[in-house]
Amino acid sequence: MRNASTAAVVLAAALGAALAVPTAAAAAPQAAEAATATRSGQQADGAGRVRAALGADATGTEFVPVTPKRVLDTRSAIGVPGTTPVGTGGTISVNLSSSVPAEAVSVVLNVTVVTAAKGSFVTVFPTGADRPTASNLNVYPNSVRPNAATVTLGTNRSVSLFAQNGPTHLIADLAGYYVAGSGALYNSLGTPVRLLDTREPSGGGKIGAGATRALPVGGAVPASATAVVMNLTGLNATQGSFVTAWPNGATRPTASSLNLVPNQVAPNLVVVPIGTGRTVNLYNLAGSVDVVADLAGYFDPTAGAQFFPVDPIRYIDTRDYSPVGPLEYVNFYDPYGDFEGFSGAVLNLTGTEPTSGTYLTAYPDPAHQDPPFTSNLNLAPAETAANLVFVGLGSDPEARFGVLNRFGYVHQIWDFAGFFGPVLV
Repeated sequence: MRNASTAAVVLAAALGAALAVPTAAAAAPQAAEAATATRSGQQADGAGRVRAALGADATGTEFVPVTPKRVLDTRSAIGVPGTTPVGTGGTISVNLSSSVPAEAVSVVLNVTVVTAAKGSFVTVFPTGADRPTASNLNVYPNSVRPNAATVTLGTNRSVSLFAQNGPTHLIADLAGYYVAGSGALYNSLGTPVRLLDTREPSGGGKIGAGATRALPVGGAVPASATAVVMNLTGLNATQGSFVTAWPNGATRPTASSLNLVPNQVAPNLVVVPIGTGRTVNLYNLAGSVDVVADLAGYFDPTAGAQFFPVDPIRYIDTRDYSPVGPLEYVNFYDPYGDFEGFSGAVLNLTGTEPTSGTYLTAYPDPAHQDPPFTSNLNLAPAETAANLVFVGLGSDPEARFGVLNRFGYVHQIWDFAGFFGPVLV
């Protein structure tokens, strides 16, 4: 096994379109048109370096979903001894031993930053490990920003959270955990499927204040599926609010999946157990809001791929080269077949320095298919934001998957958290 490889990061054009919103951010797409232009990219470390991070003896894990549970809130002494916000350069650790079993290897958290006094980023990493050169959340002053994180458990089944600037409050909601034993396996849909768009006539209109919208998922996944992976996008909010996703039939948890302000497009990836009637629920606290739900995949105990976590590893930062232009994508280049047989990847996708409102879309085999009418990350001009992405891996080693930029120019940063695939030998 090679320790590293050098790969050309091919940038190629694809297709896509979006509906602009008043802030000049870009909303989740509603239509598309074809484009065919291509161009060569720059040089970057390739798939071999990322594959080496898994190790030759990596053990696959399986997922156990839970109804979202709040395990950290520095505002109310949940998970920490007091209510003091995290200061500049501060790190706090959260012991999850009472929330996950001893055999748990990694966890899926929804992390939220509240009332950051300054622009900042937050990194989530295993307690006891060196803090990686990676970020999970990027926030502006006095904003509320969530992002999901898949992180390996560290010392005493704990995870640590580092804040670049403070003071700031941090919240974490547990969505599930991976175990080396029996659990559910992941099935990527490959191309994401749009389940809900309340802007469309079939979407039922905006979700009002204190209202719950039922979202049936049974038609998109098999009867044996136990949880779905969706990218939720909130837009056109009339006032500050949050949206909670949880399994139908369960008590609505004290947890949030999206945090919203007027004139902002806010995405977040969620992993939600499937409830009674093969349905998940979406609750909106205040005002009214449009919600888009794009299904990336599902967990199923009967079939699928195991998850192989890695400590966050940076694949590319286009700030080292040149920005990604409109209708261009950055690809995952695997010339030596390091990821042959793998079906999916989990990465934290960051967009920064966009010259206009835009959205980014991750999808497999970009050289062989048009991009879907879905979005993973929505950006306003000059904004820096991140979102966790579950993306399928295609069969073409030249471009296992790509991340498309729709409008203007933007820099992309990829930090891998793990891969879905067969047992490694």
